Amino acid sequence: MHPASPSHSLRIALDARYVREKPSGIGAYVQALVERMPALSRNDHFLFWAHRLAPRPLSVASNTSEVTVRPGPASPWLLLWPQRYASFEDIDVFHSPHNILPRRVPCASVVTVHDVMSIERPALHLQGFERLVKSKYYQQAVWRALREATRLITVSQATADRICVLNPGAASRVTVIRQGPDACFVPPENLSVAQERAAQLTGATSPYLLLVGANAPTKRHAMAIAAFAAAVPVPWRLVLLQRQKARDGLVRLAQRLHILDRVVWLSEVERKDVVTLIQAAGALLQPSIYEGFGLPMLEAMACGCPVIASDIPPFREVTGGAALLFPADDVGKFGAALREVTQSPALRHSLSQQSLGRAQDFSWDRNSRETLDVYHEAAAARS
Repeated sequence: MHPASPSHSLRIALDARYVREKPSGIGAYVQALVERMPALSRNDHFLFWAHRLAPRPLSVASNTSEVTVRPGPASPWLLLWPQRYASFEDIDVFHSPHNILPRRVPCASVVTVHDVMSIERPALHLQGFERLVKSKYYQQAVWRALREATRLITVSQATADRICVLNPGAASRVTVIRQGPDACFVPPENLSVAQERAAQLTGATSPYLLLVGANAPTKRHAMAIAAFAAAVPVPWRLVLLQRQKARDGLVRLAQRLHILDRVVWLSEVERKDVVTLIQAAGALLQPSIYEGFGLPMLEAMACGCPVIASDIPPFREVTGGAALLFPADDVGKFGAALREVTQSPALRHSLSQQSLGRAQDFSWDRNSRETLDVYHEAAAARS
């Protein structure tokens, strides 16, 4: 039973359209809520807005239902006319878990703001045609969330601070609820077995550093390739597990730096193999210039994989001294960190042990319980 309001049941609509066939950080976050909240709060009913490509059902819990909402999660149509695509009848709380708030939501609203990049660093947020189409309406929807949402959830104190700089009036409505690693992210039972499977996936037995995530400007995969080329000797390789396939520029960069034969690109990897790739890696790299949290970094730490990351506020907050951080704009210092880790098994072991300890401070169960508290606070604020 959920402790926040055991005598008052709620009907909660959760926009779960990021749960679909393609993996993403927000998708992992929403999946964690879908899996946990119904059992934690049996008096409440959860209506999940499902993507048309999502595996169904999203939940088999008796206090859940779901409805297919055809526009995509960042589509302008639902933002402009939400009640045309999904009913809010008898809904007490609506939760948008991906930064944006539709117009005229008729009930209490909760928005999870992962970052405010679209406002502070729009050039990093969207590219090309997507930027031309989405930039105006998406940014407006983020501003609407900051100004109008009954309650705001954010994933780090660093992001909460940025929200309050942009809109000081939001301070009393913001709650920091940090994310967690899924249960599958654990140290390998047998490292040799993990390394053997990783060799099958990457095409060689030589050691490697790992990058996980979309090939987006904020992730700075080009910087990682440049630092690797300058500082990491043979036989080490760089493995990039990317969700986006548009990487011609990165291929040309690796070729120009004469390391193309040492760079491996992977995509469409099953979840269990993602875990294996992390477990067997010499380190996970996260050189992002802007993030709200950094979930791949936490997942690596839960596996005991050393982390090398840019020294930005959210990463300092998440790693808590358990990672090797480098000045965000200094490719030379990044290379020095790579060289130090690849040349020192003792350092890798030390970072691994620190990472395992730090990862224990994060939990999806706690995240879900605290999210339920926010729902009840939001409903009470509107009553």
